[in-house]
Amino acid sequence: MKTNIKHSPRYLAVKLLDRVADSGSYANITLDQTIEKEQLQPADASLLTNLVYGVIQRQLTLDFYLKPFIKKPQRLERWARQNLRVAVYQMVYLDKIPNRAIFYEATEIAKKMGNRGVAGLMTAILRQIERQGVPQLTTISEPLKRLSISASVPEWLVAKLIDQLGEKKTEAILQTINQPAAASIRVNTAIATVDEVQAELAELGLETTPSELSPVGLVRQGGFLAGTTAFAYGQYTVQDESSMLVAASMQIEPQHQVLDACAAPGGKTTHIASYLSAEAGGHVEAFDLHPHKVKLIKDNAKRLHVADVVNARAFDARKLRDVVANKSFDRVLVDAPCSGLGLMRRKPEIKYTRQPEDLLNLQKIQLEILDSVAIKVKPGGILTYSTCTIVNEENQDVIKQFLAKHAEFEPIPVHTDKALKVATTPYLRLYPDDYGTDGFFICNLKRKTR
Repeated sequence: MKTNIKHSPRYLAVKLLDRVADSGSYANITLDQTIEKEQLQPADASLLTNLVYGVIQRQLTLDFYLKPFIKKPQRLERWARQNLRVAVYQMVYLDKIPNRAIFYEATEIAKKMGNRGVAGLMTAILRQIERQGVPQLTTISEPLKRLSISASVPEWLVAKLIDQLGEKKTEAILQTINQPAAASIRVNTAIATVDEVQAELAELGLETTPSELSPVGLVRQGGFLAGTTAFAYGQYTVQDESSMLVAASMQIEPQHQVLDACAAPGGKTTHIASYLSAEAGGHVEAFDLHPHKVKLIKDNAKRLHVADVVNARAFDARKLRDVVANKSFDRVLVDAPCSGLGLMRRKPEIKYTRQPEDLLNLQKIQLEILDSVAIKVKPGGILTYSTCTIVNEENQDVIKQFLAKHAEFEPIPVHTDKALKVATTPYLRLYPDDYGTDGFFICNLKRKTR
């Protein structure tokens, strides 16, 4: 057996996992860059994706499996641990790859990235695991630790979810987040119908189903949907179904003036813009803290043919006092910077990098942004607060503190275009197990007229 090991999915997986662990970058972005750079065939791209997501999603479980077999863990280099995780992931979770292929490539990777001594150690560990089998999760006596290791979610986060949501709901969420995330798109109904886009994708072998959450959404289990001509022409954009609920909830009319305070990369901005009419005077003012991300908003607006109603600028949403006039917007959106814990399936590294103290630090920023933009809402206008996290500290606790300080606002039901099985009053909380989407929170606050 002879392969160009440096271009194999397993070698690339080990390199990519090592880079993500070292730099803290998002795996999905690094993965897309690697697939494009290496020009991988679909089968190899699929295996690389499976290995990268699988190892990150199951990292704590894999380390539990490996622990009895690594005698001196402090001497094991990071890349070598990733190599073992990739190998054990294949042995435990993938049933079509023979152990001999796994052992061979793990050894070759070790020779390439280390030396023959490390390669020998890798082989010895894997042979031992093959003979003895991995330890059983049922041997973990402490229930919280067992749930944490089984789902590969840090104990502090499991404990918090149980405290806030109860054991049954937490277990349902944890069972969901290690399943592959579906791909979803929002059709740009200004230039194409949902049926037209669905038929066009089907001709390319990309079968989709209608979204349960949005009338303009289509869903597909896996697959890369941003590489089609229809995407390039702006007939649709890639957006999670839960995220599509935000603009729909704002009840935007064609002539409305809208402020999007934290807009990049522009998915919700362009959705907001789809409800506006330049002829009627409709307009969305989009801000983002990072100048390099403003270009993403502009590019998305141009591709989706809504640039005539979008003005994107770089500015800190906490300092908008003199940038836009007070009480001048019919709708204001604060899609707040958050921990992203609702994205644990799509960005599994988040669950390991977040710490408990992050939640209150982010809460402070979220309240500062809301305080800054509240005065910009017209009397009778709506302030929409949304996050992609599922913990109270960044959701209902923020709303409670904001309302305690701003009696001029009151919560109103969250409008949805389709009837949902979750409550929409006084806010909408969507968890990954409800519809297989990202976790999301939306609250609409109406400014009183007197």
